[in-house]
Amino acid sequence: MKRRKTIRAGRLVYDIAYTVPRPNASKAERKRIREVTADQIARTNCNTAQRKLELLMASNFDETDLVITPTYRDADLPPDPEGMRRHLTRVFAQIRAYRKARGLPELKYIYVMEGRHGDRRLHPHIILNAAGDDLELFRSLWIWGDDVQLNYIRERGYDGWAGYLTKERREASLNGKKQFVGSRNLSQPVTTYEWVDDGASVDAPPGAQILDEGGGRNETASCRFVKYLLPRKNIPIRYAHARVVAGLECSVTYQGRAENRRLSCGHSAKMAYNRE
Repeated sequence: MKRRKTIRAGRLVYDIAYTVPRPNASKAERKRIREVTADQIARTNCNTAQRKLELLMASNFDETDLVITPTYRDADLPPDPEGMRRHLTRVFAQIRAYRKARGLPELKYIYVMEGRHGDRRLHPHIILNAAGDDLELFRSLWIWGDDVQLNYIRERGYDGWAGYLTKERREASLNGKKQFVGSRNLSQPVTTYEWVDDGASVDAPPGAQILDEGGGRNETASCRFVKYLLPRKNIPIRYAHARVVAGLECSVTYQGRAENRRLSCGHSAKMAYNRE
């Protein structure tokens, strides 16, 4: 018999079927099974910060949702992460009240605080569900800085953003410490297990977008996994914030001191500004 493990996070699915040792299996047989399954199970393991964030994002956010990066002016730069946390808590409360008063979707967010690389200036990266004029609203509420950058989840995908937003934590080896903070109303990925026949495999359903797949086999055991996005259902078109020039979508950065002027995609030097 094989064991099948399926992780469902919104449209994102991890599916793996792998041989497990029988209760009376010999040491040699168990060793041969581990040779096939260990690497594949590790690739689908959701215990790392990156995989946890990827699954949490996929469970709660669409590809048209937002990644917002606000920055601080020198005079308002907080001395420690706790000061930045208080700023974020205040802004989230204001956005939540704004949406509730207008009947807009309930606020969902995940944020990561950074300040260990580059110029070592504290700054947050915020994943936010889109509901309308989010950038203009956030910009009006972020009173501690003049620059706010907007990106879309689709620009990097769930895995790309999860890897990018946890890079500083991984490099600092902050094992056991909180990697990111999410709102209390976030849905969690669902993991299920079942026993299947030895000849069973896993495959993406028709219309799914395969993101990764692989497997292994020897005379004792076999393993196969596939990671895919389920087909998109009929979803209402979200409000769009990005500029489109000659068919190319650009990230958008607004500068608070230039109230009536928006940067165009052609201003690449200014648009490239990013607290990475």
